[in-house]
Amino acid sequence: MKKLTVIILCCVLLAATVSIVITKMPKKEVPALLSDYWTEGSATAENINAYIQAVTDKASPDYIPVEDRIAVFDLDGTLMSETYPFCFEYMVFADYALNNGSDTITDEVRSVAQEIMDATGKEKPDGMSTRQAAAAAIAYQGMTMKEISEITGNFKKSEAWGFFGMARGDAFYKPMLELFEKLQKNDFTIYIVTATERNIVREVIKGTLDIPPANVIGTEYGYTATGQGNMPDTDYTFQPSDQIVFDGNYYGENAKTSKVDAIVREIGQQPVLAFGNSSGDIAMEIYTISGNPYRSAAYMVLADDEVREYGNADSAANNRVKYENMGIGVISMKDDFKTIYGDSVKKVEMP
Repeated sequence: MKKLTVIILCCVLLAATVSIVITKMPKKEVPALLSDYWTEGSATAENINAYIQAVTDKASPDYIPVEDRIAVFDLDGTLMSETYPFCFEYMVFADYALNNGSDTITDEVRSVAQEIMDATGKEKPDGMSTRQAAAAAIAYQGMTMKEISEITGNFKKSEAWGFFGMARGDAFYKPMLELFEKLQKNDFTIYIVTATERNIVREVIKGTLDIPPANVIGTEYGYTATGQGNMPDTDYTFQPSDQIVFDGNYYGENAKTSKVDAIVREIGQQPVLAFGNSSGDIAMEIYTISGNPYRSAAYMVLADDEVREYGNADSAANNRVKYENMGIGVISMKDDFKTIYGDSVKKVEMP
């Protein structure tokens, strides 16, 4: 009887010890995955989720250390609307140029702004990106960063063209916001790499995307100090009374291989994930998936939804083939997005 008691006691102690050890073992962290705004059964969402699971699991051969989890996103057409009428930067410029009496609004500047307004709801005119940026640099000459932020912030509050129930600053794709946030929860460092002027972008994303201003890379307009006159930067010393303002110069659009140059220069690391939506993003995406020491992926957002958005299904179908042949995945707004802007936002049928 004593022998049986000893055996039972040993079993109890062993079970308690095992229980303590199991309790003290750290629980395996479950990665944050896409679910809320993506269509149930979306193959793209499943692929992205599988990627996240693989690269965040230390036991996986695809594991990526936290310091190397770099993701880059374009802005217009990737994270927020650019289909109606045009991207945010075009419209904030046109509104400012046509409704402001500043001496910097020359006839040439006003002509470009009117060209944008006349083309709303139609195809973007060839060369518009260059003309718009050059004209905007002149229009904003002498303006401080605080002033451009105020102009942009006020414009964000205005009603979004082509939609009921949405301000311009709210025109972000909810599924892409979820993707952005889930990557951050999985310790990805995210940069926005865009053709839009970077100070405008910093204001556009304020309150929506939680990244520091340094993580915004965009088109550059020139700067000068208010007391500098015609002296070059290398000869002038900034004074306590100075402010930094736009100098009216434009140094080229941050698009195509310029985006790759900017990534190399400002990030200094090859991204492992890239998201874009147009030809201006292809170089960034190919750079991300070419010769990468880590498992990498790139995706293009297809504007193929003609019911909830101003998409073009035929053009998107052609782009799908082109991108997939490059090894770039696609995100279909029509098939992969459960909602785009939220169920309370409705598209306006325009003439």
